[in-house]
Amino acid sequence: MTDTVTRSPTGRPGTRVVLFIYAAVVTIAGVMGFILGNARPEDLDPELFGFIQLPPTALGTALYGMITVGVGLGILLGLVIYVSNEYADA
Repeated sequence: MTDTVTRSPTGRPGTRVVLFIYAAVVTIAGVMGFILGNARPEDLDPELFGFIQLPPTALGTALYGMITVGVGLGILLGLVIYVSNEYADA
């Protein structure tokens, strides 16, 4: 009997799990931004990357949370994937 490992599109079995967790974290950031935007704090002024003004609404804060977390984790995840592909032992 042979054991088979289902490979992800990148050829690594754990990549699919990591990408699922990444999507879940970005979604949670969007939901939390929406909840905080509905609370409407007084000094709410979301600025994306320090210069793009977003509306201080529930949708604006959800968008801010998703983009900020998505870009930050996306860069780190991209570096991890690059290093694991470049320096993986056969």
